[in-house]
Amino acid sequence: MSDGNETQPREDVLDESLNRLSATGPEFHGGLSNHGPMAAEAMIRIGRADDVEPWLDRYLRRLEEAPRATGRITDQTWREALGVPGRVVDWELYLADQFAAEPWQQVLARWWPRLVPGLAAAATHGIIRTSHAARSLSKVQNAERLAELARGLAYWAASYLELPGSPRTTGRLDVAAAVTGLPVAAGPVRPGLITTHLRTCLADEPRFAPAVSALRPPSDVPADLLELSSAFVRIFLIYGRTQPIDFLHAVTAPVAARSVLGLLPAELARPSYDALWQVAAGLYCAYAVDAVPEPLPSTEPPAPDTLIDRAVGTGDAHAIKLTEACLRLYSESPDPLLLHAAARASELLG
Repeated sequence: MSDGNETQPREDVLDESLNRLSATGPEFHGGLSNHGPMAAEAMIRIGRADDVEPWLDRYLRRLEEAPRATGRITDQTWREALGVPGRVVDWELYLADQFAAEPWQQVLARWWPRLVPGLAAAATHGIIRTSHAARSLSKVQNAERLAELARGLAYWAASYLELPGSPRTTGRLDVAAAVTGLPVAAGPVRPGLITTHLRTCLADEPRFAPAVSALRPPSDVPADLLELSSAFVRIFLIYGRTQPIDFLHAVTAPVAARSVLGLLPAELARPSYDALWQVAAGLYCAYAVDAVPEPLPSTEPPAPDTLIDRAVGTGDAHAIKLTEACLRLYSESPDPLLLHAAARASELLG
């Protein structure tokens, strides 16, 4: 997996992709997230820049135009616009003005803690898109990437969604034990958007908040996020066959956020970890009910290059993003289950 050593032409591919995607909206088909910028960046990071343009040619046919602005957001009124999807372009314009006036790192550091409590936004795609944009901007700063970071934050803000209770971890349980203590919602899982199901099944569940708090606090956030992500890789492999997309966001969100924590003030790491755990826990509670558990794979996993070929070959943005996330973790912690999870995603989503 390549990360950080890409040539300038590969980076140019990302800028051209962001330019092509700039007129598209953050969602399509009634609430599905636009994965174009995230998948393009992920493909470049796994060394498949040459595949981005043909993939995007196909993907753009599915997307819709960006909605129109409805009114101006100000420093005095932004709280009223949180979680209002129809104001996503208003958010983009408001944030773009801030990026024009200040260093992007300062703007990101201001808005990250404001938005982290609503991390469930758009089934975590707000923080994922923001993280992909920020890490690309940390490599090359230009207008296309600044605009994409504004769009990512705007999507996060406009779809802002808090889950019940406080995400603060104050307990003594490790991740595996804390997951065991989570209350699984009554079934069945009804078709529809992830955020709708999260709202419905957690709204009247009094056991959710205490179960979230039962996790022990992080001692080293990057290391603990690696552990958290790896734990939900296992959950994806055990429970994800019938609902793969729903479970894989509990992996891609913490991995994406972890990749940019070094760009943020150190004091933001702990609340980010807690919120990422809360949302991963919520996804487990919401979707484990219908899942039939299966044993973890014990065979030799495919090689990383094979996994990259399979993911790109599916054309599926979720398979591509999960493969990039798993290979990112595998470069630090060579757990074969990370490779098996990437293989499973391509199998199920291809």
